Amino acid sequence: MTSMRFLLRRTSATGPTFERALDQARSVSTLLRLLLVAFLLTFAPAALAQDSGGQPEAGAAADVQGQSSALPEVPPKAFPEEQARIDAWQATLERVEAALQAERIDDVTLSQLRSQIAKIPMQAAGLKAALQPRLQLVNQRIEQLKPADEQAARNQTEAIKSEQAQLQSEAAGLQGVVQQADLIALRGQQDIDTIGERRRALFTSSILQRSQSLADPSFWFDLAAATPETLADQSRVVGYWFGALVERTGRSAAGILVVVIGFAAFLLSPGRRWLTRRTSRDPSVLHPSGLAKATAAAAITLANLLIPAVAFFVLYQAMSILKVLPADLATVLRPVLFGLTFASFFYGLSIAVLAPERPSWRLVEVTDTAAERLIPIIVAMAVVNVGGLALDAFLKATHAPLSFAVAAQGLGAIALGILAMVALRFVAREDDDENPQGTSSAWRLLIPVTWAVAALTVIAPLAGFVAFGRFAALQIVFTTAVLMSLVLLLRLADEAISYGFSVQTRIGGFMRQAIGLKPNTISQIGVILAGFARLIVIMVAVMALLAPWGIQSEDVVGTFTSAFFGFEIAGFSFSPSAILGAIVVFVVVIVATRGFQRWLDGRLLPQTSLDTGLRTSIHTGVGYVGAAIAGLVAFSYAGLNLQNVAIVASALSVGIGFGLQSIVNNFVSGIILLAERPFKVGDRIEVGPNTGIVQRVSVRATQIQTFDNVTVIVPNADLISGQVVNWMHGDFSARLKIPVGVSYESDPEQVRRVLLEIAMDNPRVLRIPEPFVSFTDFGADALQFTLFCHVGNINADAGAASDMRFEIAKRFREEKIEMPFGQRDIHLRDLASIEGLVRELFDGRAAAPAAASSRPGQTRAKRRKSAAEAASE
Repeated sequence: MTSMRFLLRRTSATGPTFERALDQARSVSTLLRLLLVAFLLTFAPAALAQDSGGQPEAGAAADVQGQSSALPEVPPKAFPEEQARIDAWQATLERVEAALQAERIDDVTLSQLRSQIAKIPMQAAGLKAALQPRLQLVNQRIEQLKPADEQAARNQTEAIKSEQAQLQSEAAGLQGVVQQADLIALRGQQDIDTIGERRRALFTSSILQRSQSLADPSFWFDLAAATPETLADQSRVVGYWFGALVERTGRSAAGILVVVIGFAAFLLSPGRRWLTRRTSRDPSVLHPSGLAKATAAAAITLANLLIPAVAFFVLYQAMSILKVLPADLATVLRPVLFGLTFASFFYGLSIAVLAPERPSWRLVEVTDTAAERLIPIIVAMAVVNVGGLALDAFLKATHAPLSFAVAAQGLGAIALGILAMVALRFVAREDDDENPQGTSSAWRLLIPVTWAVAALTVIAPLAGFVAFGRFAALQIVFTTAVLMSLVLLLRLADEAISYGFSVQTRIGGFMRQAIGLKPNTISQIGVILAGFARLIVIMVAVMALLAPWGIQSEDVVGTFTSAFFGFEIAGFSFSPSAILGAIVVFVVVIVATRGFQRWLDGRLLPQTSLDTGLRTSIHTGVGYVGAAIAGLVAFSYAGLNLQNVAIVASALSVGIGFGLQSIVNNFVSGIILLAERPFKVGDRIEVGPNTGIVQRVSVRATQIQTFDNVTVIVPNADLISGQVVNWMHGDFSARLKIPVGVSYESDPEQVRRVLLEIAMDNPRVLRIPEPFVSFTDFGADALQFTLFCHVGNINADAGAASDMRFEIAKRFREEKIEMPFGQRDIHLRDLASIEGLVRELFDGRAAAPAAASSRPGQTRAKRRKSAAEAASE
């Protein structure tokens, strides 16, 4: 604007000079226009002549297509219900984000803010997941209505254009809602992450807050100086509490009497006696079952938890209803009752797991001495914990100086740390003395870690970090309780589910009789369910251990839930839920295929005239087709594009061709065998040196059972490329031939008559074709005959040849027909020389004993000499 004003002022200043310049510029512009028109007139006719017989210009085509495909303008379709939900979520997020702008927010407020938006990301993701299939369906319809070319675009009717416009409007509306839901889910998760970060920062600052060191003498001097005044104030408060309690108790004596009678009735009730029987463990039982140990330990733990919890709850509620407690005293009594309940639970859990004086009922591998010594330490830790909670509540209710709370928390932390060290010393020493092999490595690893935490618990209050020391001390107790509960629950889940899914129980009997499952299958189901139960128990224990560190279970569950429904890595989306659904779909299709195969084998195929081999081929083919369909359906459900799968498969085909050549060769050969059926199940075949019956034909190999009851696995490629003898291909009958040799003195006609009679008398030999005898050769030792006959089934009648051989041997003896041995003539040269050598050999053996008996001393001397020579050498 400034430059424009400058030009105007300058123009007004110059006057006629500026007008002359403007006229010159106009003249130049006119000249350029004339030159451009001349250029177009020169080259345009040639271009038009060149394209006159061709296609229309691209620009014109585009204009025509744009005019023909112009759709009526329809605004994006509105979805009021979904939009209302999105607006409500957005308002909640804006309200929470405004509250998060404050600099100081306590943990309670942060927890409340988080609870307001905890479900928004999941609900928004659910809305997106619900609308995406509809959006995909609409986009598919739009693609279906899109014209393929210009001619199709010209021929579109107004109804098609209107339908396409409506679909585009609906797609735009759905896309807008999906994008908003996606943004809401991302925004809510970011707010949840922000709240979590602020809570963790607040937690860190609270436990790392520096206070006065307990090792500082001035701290104790100041504490001693403030003690008289503090005790006086506390005595007045306690006196007021006592007076109010006596006064209100007198007015509510009837109600308190009812509560006492109720407690007495509970302690003397049959349920109490039943619980006592359940919690008793007989020390004389040396080998209790795993379920008995787990249930007894669980009963002991529940008894020590529920009885005081119910008792204290009823007592506190009764006193609150009767208005016996003053308000300040109620704030002290609540943590005391909670601490007593936890102490009873901690003690009962320790008794249940360690089982002192009952080693056969023990759930962990610790020695008897260690188990007996750990119980008093656990009781002391519970007492210190309860005393710390009661003292903290009392000091807070009586408004004591901060130094008293610091001293109480610091001394309590040091006491718990020392007790933890003593317990660790007992466990490590007894484990090394009485159990040289030690416990498992995971539990052994906890000993040095707990030593380090216990040392920090003692050192931190002395260094001025009383809050951290108190937190670490409470974590030792809490972690010990969680780990012992984990051991108990894992053992209980394993034993209960394993017992419940055994054949002897009602569940196992129902699954076996009603569903028809085998005992091994029922046991496998129990093992799988026990594994899931162990996983759930471990996850609950982990979340319980992470909760004191500022990591809430909602954060962990939300993270796992978001990851389960989909996450992205390097631009690729992964959805475990879709993968799990695809696995379920695959299993369902496979089960349906197996059911269809059973229906074919049991109902349809027996009603046909197909042989067993063809039925087996149909059964196998249906199984493979069902597996292929199951794989395709599972891939589609998981969201995988089959075209991409085909591209990957084609890329891998080269590697498969080289690396898995033999497997692919056997696979293709198996398909050829199933299609051509050169042999089938039940046929008698010969493959190399192996002869047997075909048991199974698969796509990789064929199983043959020999007559020695040995199963031979033959690769299909060998059956395709090698020679196979099928005795039953097309017909079960076969011809047997039995070669026989007789002496030259025998009558050939008699031999033929006897052989034919033997064949005709055998019931397995067919009459048609008729048996016959062939005079095959004049052998070197005998006349060679061969008996030929046919049997109906080579599998069933293969023993006919053996039967006829037995009969031939019997009839030939009766008919005086000789079957000669092989005759050989041996000619020896220089027989006289051989006789001389044999004579010399026998004469030498007769002279040797006499010479040995005449000179025994010389022989022994020679032996000793040779022995001495051997020793010297």
